Amino acid sequence: MKKTFQKLAIMLSVIALIAMVFTLNSCKKSSDTPAPIVIVLDGYYVKGAGTAYADFNEKAMMKITRNEVTQTDRASLLELYIPVKAGAAGFNIVKVAGSTRTVYGPGTGFTTITTGTTDEPKVPFQRGPVAATATVFTVPADGMYHVVIDYELMKVVVAPVHWGMIGAATPLGWGSSTALTESAFNLTTMSWTIDNLTLLVGQWKFRYSNGWKIELDTVLDVGGGKIGVKVNTNYGGAVAALIPGGDNIANADAGIYTVLISKTVGSPYAATLTKTGNIPPIDYSAYQMGIIGNCYLKLDGTQAAWDENFGTSLPVVTGGTNYTWTYTININAAGEFKFRQGTDWTGKSIGYTDVTMAGPAAGNFVDNGGNFKVDIVGNYTLVLLIDAVTEHYTVTATKN
Repeated sequence: MKKTFQKLAIMLSVIALIAMVFTLNSCKKSSDTPAPIVIVLDGYYVKGAGTAYADFNEKAMMKITRNEVTQTDRASLLELYIPVKAGAAGFNIVKVAGSTRTVYGPGTGFTTITTGTTDEPKVPFQRGPVAATATVFTVPADGMYHVVIDYELMKVVVAPVHWGMIGAATPLGWGSSTALTESAFNLTTMSWTIDNLTLLVGQWKFRYSNGWKIELDTVLDVGGGKIGVKVNTNYGGAVAALIPGGDNIANADAGIYTVLISKTVGSPYAATLTKTGNIPPIDYSAYQMGIIGNCYLKLDGTQAAWDENFGTSLPVVTGGTNYTWTYTININAAGEFKFRQGTDWTGKSIGYTDVTMAGPAAGNFVDNGGNFKVDIVGNYTLVLLIDAVTEHYTVTATKN
C-alpha cells in the first residue's frame, strides 16, 4: 500500500513539472526567442543604402578578377558589377575577417576622371585611394557600376557601365562601339539589347563605355616582364561563356541579329545572340583592302609596326559576287598581320580565324590572337577571296 502511494506521488510531481514548463513557455514573448545566427563569410562586400544590400549579402561579395596586363587572376584584385542609386546614400566596401569588420570609403585623392588614357572608358569614372572610413562612395546617376578594389594597392575604381559591341563583324568595325539599349534601372538585374543588328563574318567583343581597361597601377612589377595592374572593361571568349578580357568572339554566320547581355547581382553576365534574318550580298567593289602588320617594310624602307598598310587596292570582281585581292609581299621578319579596309580600323578587317587557309604555303601561317602569324620569312603571294553570297573568306598562300 505504501509503495502505491509513493508511485502516485511521483506521477503527480512529474505532471505538475510538465504543466509548469508548458505555462512558462506559453507566457514567453516572441522577442525572447533567440535570433538566428547569421554567418558572414570572410571577404570584401559592397554594402549600403544606395544598393539592394543594406546589410551583408553573399550576392554582393566581390570576386577575384583578371589583371589585364597578364590576363590571369590577381588575388588582390576584386570586382563586382552592381546597380547603384544616385545620391548621398551610396555604399561602402567592407572587409570581413572573422569577427573583424573594416569599413572602407574614398580616401584622400579619390576623384572623378573626366579624361582617361586612350584605352580607358570615354565617360567620367572614379578612381583613387581607399581609406578606413564610414564615408560612402556615391555616384552621380542611377545605373550599373563596375566596383573594383585592389587591396594590395589600396585603390578603388567605380565606373558607369554602358555596354556596346565592337569588332570587324560589327557596323563600326574596331574603330568604335555599337551601343546597346539599356533597360530601366533596377537594383538587382539590368540588361542591354539591340535588334536588327547587321553582323558580318568576323570577330567582335562586348565592351562597356567605349573602353578596354582601367588602370590602377602602371609601375608595379607583376612578374614575367609585365608591369602594372589594370582591370578589364571588355568581355570575350564565347557568347555562352563570357570571360573578362577573353579572346575575340568569332561570328561565322553573317545575318541580322538580336543581341542581349544581362546581369543579375551575384550571377555571371549572360548573353544571347539570335539570328532573325539574312542580309543581301554586300557590294565589295569599292573596298580598298590592304595588309596591316609588322612583318614587312614600309614605303620609306623602315620596318612596319602596324602603322602603314601594304598593297591597298580595289578587288577583281568575278561572277558579280566574288571579290579577289592579290598581294605579292616580302615578309622580311617573323611577325603578324591582318587584312584591313582603308587606313584605319573603322572599316572591315579580316583575321586568321575569319578565313579558310588554302594553297601550298598555308601551313606557314598560324593564328595568334586572331592575327595571321608567320615565322618563315620570304616572298609570298597572298590571295584574299570574299564570296559575298555566303560571306565566306579564303586566303590562298604561295611561297615564291
